[in-house]
Formats: sequence, C-alpha cells, structure tokens
Amino acid sequence: MSASRTTGETPDYGTWIRTRPLVVFAILTASFLGLSLLMVITPWALLLLLPAGAFGYITLILALARHRFSNTGGQYQRLIHELIRSHARGERVLDIGCGNGHLAIAVAKENPQRLVTGLDYWGSAWEYSKQVCERNAQLEGVAGRVAFMKGSAAAMPFSDAEFDCVVSCLTFHEVRELQDKTEAVSEALRILRPGGSFVFLDLFSDPGAYPRQQLLRQRLEEGGAVDISDVPLASLMSLPFPLNGKRVLKHARLVSGRKQAG
Repeated sequence: MSASRTTGETPDYGTWIRTRPLVVFAILTASFLGLSLLMVITPWALLLLLPAGAFGYITLILALARHRFSNTGGQYQRLIHELIRSHARGERVLDIGCGNGHLAIAVAKENPQRLVTGLDYWGSAWEYSKQVCERNAQLEGVAGRVAFMKGSAAAMPFSDAEFDCVVSCLTFHEVRELQDKTEAVSEALRILRPGGSFVFLDLFSDPGAYPRQQLLRQRLEEGGAVDISDVPLASLMSLPFPLNGKRVLKHARLVSGRKQAG
C-alpha cells in the first residue's frame, strides 16, 4: 500500500513551467501598465503600452501552459510522461532529467520487477529537488525500487551498458555544459546495454537548441541505435494552445529505438 493512502498526503510533481519567470513577467507587465498611466502628464507614456503588451502576452502563454500541464488543465504533463512510459522496456531503467520524479515513478509502478534510477542536476533555477523525488516515491509505494541521484546528462556517473532502458523528457536542450546538445544523446546511448531500448522526448526540431539538425541522426547511428522512430509530438497527441506554439512544444519530437546487440 502506498504511503499516500494512509497519510492522505499527495505527491508533489509540479509542472514544467517555473514560478519565477511567470512572476517576473507578471511584475514587468504590471509595472509598465502602471507607468503608462503617466499619459495624463505626457502622451509619450503611451509608448509604455508596447512593452506592457509584450510582457503581458508572455505572461499569458506561461500561465496558460502551466495550467495545461497541471492536473486541472488537461494533465498534458502526465499524458506526455505516459506516452514515454508506454515505450519503456526492461528492468533496469534510467530517467535522465527526472525533475520531481513523476516519470521515473510511473515507469517503476508499471512493472514490479523494475529498478529505476532518476538523474537530475536540480539546479537552483528549477523548483525540483531530490528530497521531493524521494518523498514522492515513498507516497507512491515504490521507494524501494527507485533511487535518485544528482548528476549532469553531459557526463553521467554510470558505467557503459549499465541500463536496459534509458528515457528522457525535455532535458537534453537544457544541458548548459554542452554547446552541442546532441552530445547528451551520445552519452545516453553509452550507458545503454546492447539490445536495450531508449525513448527521448526533446525539442529536437528547435533550430536554436539544435542548429545542425542532421547531427541528431548521426549521433544515434554512431551510438549504435537501430529501428529508430522519430515522430513529432503533435502527430502523437493533440496539443491545444499554447502547447502547440514554438515557445512550448511545437518543436518536440519523440525519438525511440534500441541499441544494436553486439
């Protein structure tokens, strides 16, 4: 029985939209709107409505996306994790960029034989932590089969071919140590055993994060990937506004396959 059933406490998974930038843009919007009231003194103050409108639009996008990802707004964060989980195979699974542990825990709950590791850097810019991950796993009744550790996707503290399956959700483009984000894909394949499977969701079509689009396929093939499936997320599920926008999930693709057996 999960701890949540006995204590009444519910897991805290949060959403991918951070509170800090949402608050900052909301304050900027309110500030410029307030300053525009100086138009009673000078008409030049009307120009302040331009940045107020721009910051207001960003605030709207962030707030609505956060709502869409939440449990009350369509649960799209959970649906995306479920999509990735449905492709996971094997008993030793690694979740790269586990956040607050939702995907890692979902993968563990699916199969009682699985041992899952969640890896995250948990930087100060994010509202995630190892402690919250561990508490969530305890509440979900899988604490004995899910371990969480700090590390970077740029150089993971695991041996070659250590896992049967590697999954990752919207993480590789956030790896600041790497100018070429596809190097994180190579690192993920390094720790995958021959014959093992991988499932990566990231903004692979975003030219800002991945300016050399052909490199992704090259990294996959160099890492021994076969049976590669590369599908836009929007073709796998209907994404409402603003999730279908380029600043949210328009560039997201689900890339999966397996590592060629030796």
